[in-house]
Amino acid sequence: HAQPASEASGNPQGVLYLKLSAHGTALSRLIISGFGYTRRLLEQLQRGRDWDACGVLQLAFDDKEDQRQAKLAEAFDPTLLQRLNRADAETVAGIGLASGGLFYPEGGWVHPPALCAWQAKHPNIRLLMHHQVLELRKADGQWQAWEGERLLASAPLAVLACAAEIHRFDGCSELPLKRIRGQITRLPATGQSSTLSTVVCAEGYVAPPRLGEHTLGASFDFTATDLTPTAAEHQGNLALLQEISADLAMRLGADQLAPEALEGRAAFRCTSPDYLPIVGPLADQKAFTQAYALLAKDARQQPSTPCPWLEGLYINSGHGSRGLITAPLSGELVAAWADGAPLPLPRAVAEACHPNRFMLRELVRGKRKQGEASQ
Repeated sequence: HAQPASEASGNPQGVLYLKLSAHGTALSRLIISGFGYTRRLLEQLQRGRDWDACGVLQLAFDDKEDQRQAKLAEAFDPTLLQRLNRADAETVAGIGLASGGLFYPEGGWVHPPALCAWQAKHPNIRLLMHHQVLELRKADGQWQAWEGERLLASAPLAVLACAAEIHRFDGCSELPLKRIRGQITRLPATGQSSTLSTVVCAEGYVAPPRLGEHTLGASFDFTATDLTPTAAEHQGNLALLQEISADLAMRLGADQLAPEALEGRAAFRCTSPDYLPIVGPLADQKAFTQAYALLAKDARQQPSTPCPWLEGLYINSGHGSRGLITAPLSGELVAAWADGAPLPLPRAVAEACHPNRFMLRELVRGKRKQGEASQ
């Protein structure tokens, strides 16, 4: 590409949305830490154009969601989230709503390209545009990035941060990453729709206007491989808007909009089976399986064999739709693993995101499958 943030990070507005659990899961703890880290980064950008801490309102759109939100309100500090009744939610949002919900006052939206561009301005970063790394080789202690017959760069440490494209490189093909197509719709703001003063989410989301446009989305398609925006998904996004707020849909004249004439963009999210990102150093899978074969017989064993690392190779991927919150802090986590420095997250959370977790699970499950077969 000609510039950074040209794939999923190229959307005009991404949401700082905290999907939490009341049970203190590793994902919840990662999200809380990552949210604070990203919010501090955003203070470097221009508010109103590059980001806005306008808050995020998650609607209690059915009984199950309402019960989940009640538990969250009990588990977290009210400075992070607040449970609002319908009248208060409408006051905060500036539009009519069908229900109340959880309000995250420090949440909001971000223009991801602005955040990426700011980060890439670091004096130690050199961007190589219009190149594609087709092969990663190890020679004389250096990782080498090759584009055909051209050596693009070399270093003792390499970080693969290219979403599901990681599968193209040796040593990474077995990582269980999945691409999920998502399409957003750009809606011109109207005088009446501009009263929307916070991001509102249900099954989809709609953001306050940025440069005269609302961002509405996003679809989930687990099978499509084409990234051409479709009228059908614009129509689906308009249906999401109707569920979020019939009032806002009316203010935007949604029933008069022709889906085939709407503008938007589609991109791939990249997610893992347990919804945690994959962050950290990578081991040689074959050597790992051989070194820790005893775990297939007894998962309670404590092997003393050193891990067969692919020395100097690290991964930062699988952030799904939470990348604005989890990816920046995960960069710090990679740096800490590489330097042997104190981790920026509780060790249990960092290990829950470790690439080796999948190889370890396969060994343990292999033992379980053998036991089931013998019975």
